[in-house]
Amino acid sequence: MAQWDCVLLDMDGTFFDFPACERRAFFRTMQHFSIRADEAMYQAYRIINRAVWKELEEGRMTHERLRPERFRRLMAQEGRNFPDGVTPQDVADYNVCRIAEGGILYDGARELWHAIYRQYRLCVLTNGSDFTQINRLKRAGLLAYTHAVVTSERAGVGKPAAGIFQCALDALGCQEKSRCVMVGDSLQADILGAKNFGIDTIWYNPTKTTPENQTFTAQVNDYAGLTAVLGLKG
Repeated sequence: MAQWDCVLLDMDGTFFDFPACERRAFFRTMQHFSIRADEAMYQAYRIINRAVWKELEEGRMTHERLRPERFRRLMAQEGRNFPDGVTPQDVADYNVCRIAEGGILYDGARELWHAIYRQYRLCVLTNGSDFTQINRLKRAGLLAYTHAVVTSERAGVGKPAAGIFQCALDALGCQEKSRCVMVGDSLQADILGAKNFGIDTIWYNPTKTTPENQTFTAQVNDYAGLTAVLGLKG
């Protein structure tokens, strides 16, 4: 199926172990501000975080509001106040810096990324801020193996909106949608968004989830499968 010239890569859940990055950043943030936190509170945070990111994808939330809002909602849900002199924005700013340090990759991700870079024009397409995502790419040693980075902050819209996919094609100088493929783990943001925009899709599905509707060009469950579909050479 290697009929493409350009590949759009999702970061989190596909190459980066975001749950590990998120957990470390959360507990470091809580400790820094002397806010008592346990596993139950972290799981509550994860639910709230997914909700606000969904609102962002739907255009009902901005990056600037999202960051402090998730902590404001968390503390309200816990029935607790922020420490004296500490605001939700303070917590959010510190947390973003800790997330930006999160360059934790899945096993084999770096080698696969390098292989894709050697054969394709590669653009990172991610719902996140420039500061956070570019710093994470640097930490992981992958920014030098990336032709372009398009974040939802830079594009002004997030996946699955068509505008962010167009920004990615423009960044790569790709004139034909048929020459481009999106690789990602989110059926809604990555796969459906790319399909509606009119480009091919590879759904990375390591959990082997059964989709309600098959909306992808190809499905892979591991890096070996992705290597085969992209026709990567050793």
